[in-house]
Amino acid sequence: MQSCAKIAAGTVVGLAFVTAIVGGISVSVSNNDRVAMGVQSGGTTLAGMSREEVRAYFRREAENKLRKTAVILKDGSKIYKIQPSDIHLTAQADAAAKQAYGIGRDASPVVNIITQMRCAITGANVPLTATYDENLLQQKLAAIKAQTDRPPKNADIQMIPTGGFERRPASSGRTLDIDALGQELAPKLKDLKLTIVEKLTTEDEAPAVATEDLAAMDTVLASYTTSFLPGARGQNIAIAAGKLQDVLIKSGDEFSFNDTVGRRTYDAGYQNAGVYIDGEPAQDVGGGVCQVSSTLYNAILLAGLTPTVRTPHFYPSHYCPPGLDATVADDLLDFQFKNGLAHNVLLKVSLTSTTLTIYVIGTRADLGGQTIRLSSEGPRLRPSVYRLWYKGGQLQQKEFLHTDEYAKS
Repeated sequence: MQSCAKIAAGTVVGLAFVTAIVGGISVSVSNNDRVAMGVQSGGTTLAGMSREEVRAYFRREAENKLRKTAVILKDGSKIYKIQPSDIHLTAQADAAAKQAYGIGRDASPVVNIITQMRCAITGANVPLTATYDENLLQQKLAAIKAQTDRPPKNADIQMIPTGGFERRPASSGRTLDIDALGQELAPKLKDLKLTIVEKLTTEDEAPAVATEDLAAMDTVLASYTTSFLPGARGQNIAIAAGKLQDVLIKSGDEFSFNDTVGRRTYDAGYQNAGVYIDGEPAQDVGGGVCQVSSTLYNAILLAGLTPTVRTPHFYPSHYCPPGLDATVADDLLDFQFKNGLAHNVLLKVSLTSTTLTIYVIGTRADLGGQTIRLSSEGPRLRPSVYRLWYKGGQLQQKEFLHTDEYAKS
């Protein structure tokens, strides 16, 4: 009995093997010079097509797809279109035809038979894909971004000649992330899923100065004016002073002159003008910028703000009293101060052809009804500087700031 069972089992296995071989050969014969059974593309069967027929099929498909608009981007009522030719979108029709025809033909005879049998049973999809010029797509998206983006507007306070302020509220901006959009479109373009229709999604961009940042401001806490002669020095002063316009220093924050104004270079528009280098007169790019930092130094002292980093010149300056200057130099000397008041302050700059005025706008209550004066006492080359706090005409505090030592000029 056992022997008969083994014989029967062996017969079944043998018959299955023979059937598989015969079936495989049958499939292989039927696929001779034709696309293998089970091969399709996007639901359309390609089986039985000759090499030329499958190539013609994919070329027709490519032509039909590329007649369509590639991308439609919607932004409310505005519509932006990108055509296939705009980004050199090219269908890989011949490559798809070669892949389809090559299934079950690219390996050894045995492997080819197995591949064709598997394909006949489970099927194989050959997609029609495409390439495009990513740089051209980015250019198209950048042009759309230029039309959709809206920069935020900072809140502002304008001093009016008759006194008081004119307030302008802040408004948010919007920005389109074209890198993310390009990544989203990429697989759909490569798969030729045309026409791609997308609703543009922009991100809100908050203003640097919000309406509430200026809400408590009701007065000019202090101002300071210095004079200069027109020319290269005056141009350098104008460039640096412009960087201070509308700068907000929030309560508790520290201000850096060098970080705010930036490096003084020819590329930034600065010219050569008079400076002192190691105590010797010279010409250097950005000469005159120290007058801006010194003007600001006096203004913030009068406004009750706290200097934290400050360096005097080698010699006394001609545009402010001894001890009341603040020199700066790229990567070497900075001027910094902290807003220790309860509310934010805002810098304003007024410039004529010969004068520079810096205003500090803030909240009247922060000074507690006090006014501030500055006093430079002692010899010109060794002055001691004090900040004098008055209330109701009476001196409340004499605050020592520093003693400087200058060289003889």
